[in-house]
Amino acid sequence: MPDLPTLPPIAGEPISVLLLAGGETAQVVETVAAWKSHLDTLSRAYEILYVDDAGENRVDALGAALAPLSANVRVLRDCGQRGIGAALRVGLAAAHHPLLFYTECDPRYRPDDLKLLLDEIDKVHLATGCRAATPAPFGLRLLGSCYRAFIRVLFGVPLDPLPGWLGWKNQGYRSLVRMIFGVRLSDVACPFRLCRRSVFERMPIQANGPFAHVEMLAKANFLACLMTEAPLKHHPPPGDDLVGPAQTAKAAWAEAFRVFKRPDFGTVVSPAEKKLEGSVPESPTA
Repeated sequence: MPDLPTLPPIAGEPISVLLLAGGETAQVVETVAAWKSHLDTLSRAYEILYVDDAGENRVDALGAALAPLSANVRVLRDCGQRGIGAALRVGLAAAHHPLLFYTECDPRYRPDDLKLLLDEIDKVHLATGCRAATPAPFGLRLLGSCYRAFIRVLFGVPLDPLPGWLGWKNQGYRSLVRMIFGVRLSDVACPFRLCRRSVFERMPIQANGPFAHVEMLAKANFLACLMTEAPLKHHPPPGDDLVGPAQTAKAAWAEAFRVFKRPDFGTVVSPAEKKLEGSVPESPTA
């Protein structure tokens, strides 16, 4: 097998943290404060972008409540209550730093787990969490052990067991994503990810809803990006990740079909063109 490419080290670079719409104002302030306290310990530049799809009055109130925390905290509004994918686009457009992390603004997703992804990001383009605390049912664990032993004896290939059990619906979703898009990760809808922000030049987010989590992985896989996952220590229970609050299952699959009927992979720019663009001064304003 050819060696994997060596990527430029990035784990120590400044980071943009996107926190996607949370609950009540008090919970949002508490969660953002927890992330700020953790990021202060990393000895690097950072920014926290809280993205909410609520009305203008709530966003203004959140901005006022979060203002005392730090100048590094900004509140962004996703107009139209379109969903997770739309909120990610808003956050990506506003982010400045070379590392981009996103998660839900929910106290169940803990800042301490960010280190698990930072430990991996130098080797990959994208590192995602895996909600791994719940074990699979005993019968499935036994069946999986027999299958892994059979493959090991027949082909000499060791297989890893599932890191955690996500429920029948999410496990079926994972299997379907693997068959259609070739994504071999265990928790394809986990909203706890760290990326090199540059990868989004070639994989703009088209989905408005929670299918954006899978769209990101499928496009990265198609572009031969390196990916890995790390089991989260603090385990939020997996919900119905395919269907967001504003979507039905039918609408979610319709969005998936729309995205991959006409996928957008951005604009390919050669290194020479990037260098040329960087050397051309802006036109003076008339």
